[in-house]
Amino acid sequence: MSSEIVCPYCRMSFDETGPAKIYCSACGVPHHEDCYQENGGCTVFGCARAPADDPKMQVSYNDLNAVAAQTSWPVQPEPMTPVPRLSPRYQGPLGLSALPTTGYAGPAAEASASLALTHAAEAFAQGRQPKSRSTYIVLGIFLGALGVHNFYAGYTGRAVGQLCLSVLTLFSLAIVSWIWAIVEICIVEKDSAGIQFS
Repeated sequence: MSSEIVCPYCRMSFDETGPAKIYCSACGVPHHEDCYQENGGCTVFGCARAPADDPKMQVSYNDLNAVAAQTSWPVQPEPMTPVPRLSPRYQGPLGLSALPTTGYAGPAAEASASLALTHAAEAFAQGRQPKSRSTYIVLGIFLGALGVHNFYAGYTGRAVGQLCLSVLTLFSLAIVSWIWAIVEICIVEKDSAGIQFS
């Protein structure tokens, strides 16, 4: 390991033919004279003779507004209005119902929410009550092979298909209709009018 002293700026050794050697007046570390001048002071971190840090740029809100007035892009984007998302009627394990969430859900969610509200308003105007989900599930489990749960929810086409599949095959394919019903009671959450089950 060499104990030769080198300039901390250029990492070159001091020799007789090279630049002149000077010592920092604050810390005493030797530098090449041109390295010291090029750096603007001592190159040792924390030394009192080290050059000051570059000044930090500060931009005010008025500066941003002045630039925005000269360009076409806005400084602050226009805020989006929050759209309430429809929460499912879910009862948690402690009996607490899910709270509705808010936030921008996008145009698809807006259309879906307005469609659901339209169906609910139509049902209210016609005096219809929402169908019971538990009744739909019980009918699907016990009478799903005959499509009774779909008749209850208003899906007449599906119900007739399940009934025909069971009756016309003399109940030999009733298991297929029943599996079809089990899948439906797991995924269907609205009646044929688009009203959420209660």
